[in-house]
Amino acid sequence: MLEIWKAAVEQFHHGNDFALATILAVRGSSPRHVGTRFLVRRNGSIVGTIGGGLFEAQVQQFAWDALKSGISHRALFSFQGKDAESAEMICGGDAEVLVEFVPAGDNAREQIFRQLMEISRKRASAYLFTDLEIPIGGSGGQVNHLLLDDQGVKYGGFPSDEAAIRAMPQQRLLRPAQLVEVPGTGNHVFLEWLHPMGTVFIFGAGHVGACVAHLAAYVDFKVVAVDDRSEFACPENVPDADQIVVLDSFKTGFEKLEVNGDSYLVIVTRGHAHDKTVLEQALRTPAGYIGMIGSRRKIKLILESLLEQGFGREDIQRVHAPIGLPIGGETPEEIGVSIIAEMVQIRNRKDRITQLGG
Repeated sequence: MLEIWKAAVEQFHHGNDFALATILAVRGSSPRHVGTRFLVRRNGSIVGTIGGGLFEAQVQQFAWDALKSGISHRALFSFQGKDAESAEMICGGDAEVLVEFVPAGDNAREQIFRQLMEISRKRASAYLFTDLEIPIGGSGGQVNHLLLDDQGVKYGGFPSDEAAIRAMPQQRLLRPAQLVEVPGTGNHVFLEWLHPMGTVFIFGAGHVGACVAHLAAYVDFKVVAVDDRSEFACPENVPDADQIVVLDSFKTGFEKLEVNGDSYLVIVTRGHAHDKTVLEQALRTPAGYIGMIGSRRKIKLILESLLEQGFGREDIQRVHAPIGLPIGGETPEEIGVSIIAEMVQIRNRKDRITQLGG
């Protein structure tokens, strides 16, 4: 999402109007998830995508209309049969989209977009509320935003009951972005929980680790590089890392790390002994993904040793080893691609379960 916020700030800087299209809700099949956006500049160029095909082309037309008229739209797109196929919605479906006209002189929205850019750059968390005065299928009306960063600092505001809105993040969200009723008002806002898309802890900052760090950052993971060698665990070697941890020993590798269910542990140290040491500790964490590099023989020996130490079969089954999808990669770059592909596969699977309310 960083590219969207950066493009918005650039348009304000140059004094240009622009349009922002956001998927608010989906029923049935959709090429992209709720909360996906793209930005349309006055010259017709686009930043981002909501899935391509006929669906995106129709939303683009609404965006161009918004730029010409200076009016925002809230539209429902329905796809069946051949329309569904051309929009890559295999089983058909509906998508509700907000096309927001953003005038160049809107100082309140400029401040919000600047803060969103900084939050995204820092990989911090925030709640973004969009108050919708426009009915489905309608146009005109005001689009208001309110942003609460992870320190509770407010940017923007609503004409409606702001106290109720500010309390809404305390509720458990079924998904990261959804239309939610404001308590006690009957009105709805579009609520988004903006947060890093998982944190990958890379144990081993050698050639493979550096490639994984680069690719992980590219697909919006927060990246933590961990090694006991300062000459490898340094910004010059892993410039894409959000955090670098230099250990005294891999035996205490998890003491300063905050590992949770959204953590991805990638074990690519320089030796079998270190890999085993890290894996022992990894299996005692709630990490959502644990992967270890190595030959099948090496992996078999390490896992058998852990079973002898008292780990259960269910623990061993958590380990993705050999790590990565089987694409036949040999170079550090190819191995990095296979590792990232596997992590993205698991992250997307978790997101789909969450969106179904699981």
